[in-house]
Amino acid sequence: MIILYIILAVLILLLMITIHELGHYTAGKLLGFGINEFSVGLGPKIISKRLKTGEEVSLRALPLGGYCAFSGEDDGAEAKENDDSLSFDNRRSDIDKTEKSCSNEQNSGEKTDKQDSVSIDSGRHLFFEQKPWKRIIVLLMGPLFNLLSAFVFSFIYILAVGYAVPVITDLSVDPVTGEPYAVMFEVGDVITAINGEKITFLKSSNELFSETNDDANIFTIERDGKELDIVSSKHQIGEDKKFGFTLSYESRSVNVVEAVGYSFPYTFELSWLILRSFGMLLTGGVSVTDVTGPVGTVATIATYAQSDPRYFLLFLPLIASNLAIFNLLPFPALDGARIVFTAIEWVRGKPINKKVEGMIHAIGLIVLIVCVIVIDIIGMAARYIL
Repeated sequence: MIILYIILAVLILLLMITIHELGHYTAGKLLGFGINEFSVGLGPKIISKRLKTGEEVSLRALPLGGYCAFSGEDDGAEAKENDDSLSFDNRRSDIDKTEKSCSNEQNSGEKTDKQDSVSIDSGRHLFFEQKPWKRIIVLLMGPLFNLLSAFVFSFIYILAVGYAVPVITDLSVDPVTGEPYAVMFEVGDVITAINGEKITFLKSSNELFSETNDDANIFTIERDGKELDIVSSKHQIGEDKKFGFTLSYESRSVNVVEAVGYSFPYTFELSWLILRSFGMLLTGGVSVTDVTGPVGTVATIATYAQSDPRYFLLFLPLIASNLAIFNLLPFPALDGARIVFTAIEWVRGKPINKKVEGMIHAIGLIVLIVCVIVIDIIGMAARYIL
């Protein structure tokens, strides 16, 4: 059974990668960029098809990345003569010898039907021939598609799962008097609000309980179809101060309008938490053992989904937001760094040395791959070995 969950987790990662690259692809097509290949996955090709418009669409063996290879994206000074490209999110040059010979045939005047359309498209719309603002839009659209998909996935998750409200299942009794500590409560009471704040998808009961004080707190409950307000204080029970009741939780559904309203702040909250996590990782506030790469992510999704398949829905907006923010970081080989280089070129009024930039991104890509491998090894060891 675990194999099925692993396969589903891998498909989730591939879906996120496809959405990201589709953002680059859509913007590139609308703005007139030449595109050589749209690939889901890395490594050897499993399935490949040449579209009538000239692009190659392929599925590759390693489900750890993908790329939208724009014509001449990282060829430096020889961009006009070469159609190899290296694009972010592990996008890389993969134009085979057939395409190169096709380009040479076009330059010499020889034409073939399918090959000609490829070389013509890539020859006229090289990446670095486009204006900087166009390139920035293309680079931004990958993370933007991920962020937009996070809103959609959040909506689906909220609509399907709803939120939990606490239900009183037991009342603690004072061993001296034999009376319940929480005398106004009854077993079966449903707590819907605490101190005037309603329990919702965005404001959980755990958060509201953490904000209570030792003295009088107002609990809004549902009992026999009626809504009541009960004032209760904490009592010394054992070593801790507690309210004197035991809780279980029941799910409350939300309607479509509520799900839409919750999805936007929920996605922004996820994004903020991810940003904070990156910052804490850099400052040492988060241990590297708490971070996962693609393999660790797949293992985590599969493990949680075994206990409750609804975790698949929870991980969708989380991974989408994570991918959007990660790609915007100004680290070489990421979209964020490419945007920075393009913005510098726009301000300077002349391009940066493309060979130097290409080398910086290539080194950054190697560093990222090594970091992902190391993080996965450390994370998996911490979870399953140590």
